[in-house]
Amino acid sequence: MQEPEDYAHEVYQQTLTALENRYLRDDFNLETIQAEYEALTVYQGHGMDGRNLYKEAEIEGQIDAYQIFIHRRLQNDDID
Repeated sequence: MQEPEDYAHEVYQQTLTALENRYLRDDFNLETIQAEYEALTVYQGHGMDGRNLYKEAEIEGQIDAYQIFIHRRLQNDDID
């Protein structure tokens, strides 16, 4: 079984790819992505005691991907 850190990185890559694919769609909305990110951070803070290391790694990987994606979009939108 892979380590939680490796799993977090795998989830990060998958989530970032999914976000980038969504960006290419005509109905893309950064506000929706930001709302999803906020929901993930709230979810991360609730019920942490009952989660195993892999579920926590999954959530962390998703949050990291959302943070990077949002940061990149905001930077690129300022340039465009």
